[in-house]
Amino acid sequence: MDATSFLQQLRSQTARSHQLIEQNVSSQLLMSKHVTITHYAHYLKSLYGFVYGFEKMAFPLLKDYEVLQLDDRRKSHLIQADLTMLHHTAAEPYLNEELFNTHYQTTAAVLGGMYVLEGSTLGGQIINKHLATVLGHAIAGKTTYLMAYAGKTGSMWKIFLQLLGEAGTTIDKRDEIIDSAVHTFALLNTCLEIKYQFTEYEN
Repeated sequence: MDATSFLQQLRSQTARSHQLIEQNVSSQLLMSKHVTITHYAHYLKSLYGFVYGFEKMAFPLLKDYEVLQLDDRRKSHLIQADLTMLHHTAAEPYLNEELFNTHYQTTAAVLGGMYVLEGSTLGGQIINKHLATVLGHAIAGKTTYLMAYAGKTGSMWKIFLQLLGEAGTTIDKRDEIIDSAVHTFALLNTCLEIKYQFTEYEN
């Protein structure tokens, strides 16, 4: 299987998992006309622990892939900065080392996880535009995580996809990458699960 065919297979087999993330209550709130600063802050808090843990525990397995420029792909500090600007607690999150040691033991597994996290940078631009439209000035300067790569988003995604596609041509890595991506979507979906209604929070 060539790189292009693998990436098509990866998108196909993770499509349902991606859809479930978009249907999550937190995601629905974030993209609704009723979104508030508190909804946005809760979204960031929900992601913080996983993003922080992935960078700390999983990134080191990709240290030999210099083309990825991993330091430029770190985003947990941006979540922390945004939460501080939003006047919400940005304490260092609890790190579930067992979770990361269990699910991200190989480079293939980490690449599968990164497929989800790096893909979210594309969606971040859409979310940022929506928040700016609904919340206006109140959100200005507080979406550095959503706009992590700014004008480099496209090129950063292309670099990652090229490396991922090449890795997927190796049959022993192919299934592991896909399984890890599906599992990462599920983990993030769990992180984002919330149990409140619109009326419980005010802007």
